[in-house]
Amino acid sequence: MPVAGSALRRERGMARWRARSRLIRRLRLILPAAMGAILLALAGWVAVGSILSLVGEIRPEGQALIHMTNAHFYGRDSDGRPYVLAAVEAYRDDNDLKLITLKLPTLTLDTGAERSTRVSADHGVYREDSRIERLDGHVTMQTAAGDVFKTDTAVVDTVQGTVAGPAPVVGTGPTGEISAERFDVYDRGARVVFRGEVHSRMKRD
Repeated sequence: MPVAGSALRRERGMARWRARSRLIRRLRLILPAAMGAILLALAGWVAVGSILSLVGEIRPEGQALIHMTNAHFYGRDSDGRPYVLAAVEAYRDDNDLKLITLKLPTLTLDTGAERSTRVSADHGVYREDSRIERLDGHVTMQTAAGDVFKTDTAVVDTVQGTVAGPAPVVGTGPTGEISAERFDVYDRGARVVFRGEVHSRMKRD
């Protein structure tokens, strides 16, 4: 019996030793692999950070990261009439996503009508919350009646269908020519009011 008990203890000891040996062999394989994975993850993170930093450096100053080409924004005014705001390029502000900077914007009011009023410019800024668009640079408005007005800056309220022109304006149309210090447009171009130093020349039939 003592010999059998001693042999059993030796067998158990050998089993524990073999188990520890197997664990050590596994750890020798797992630990280097884990360290390699951590190093790869750190290298990847550094690479991503470098790319993002490079994007930030090459991005023009003041240009938002969210960039859209051939952008279109659709909406309806207070009377349910549709309008479409299009731009060759559009940039969302990084700090205010409701603020959009536009390049070569064109706004078409009352797109469901047979003839619509269109306003275009070199540059524009549009707020999606208030739906107010501010235009500057070669602002041109063509009304449904065929009148064309040109000015340097304008503010369009797409909800009310109005255009405020605080700068001097020159207009031409089927009935003649007109110039003024400023103007206001109501009812999506159906009514135009000129203010300050108004000069007009009517066409004769």
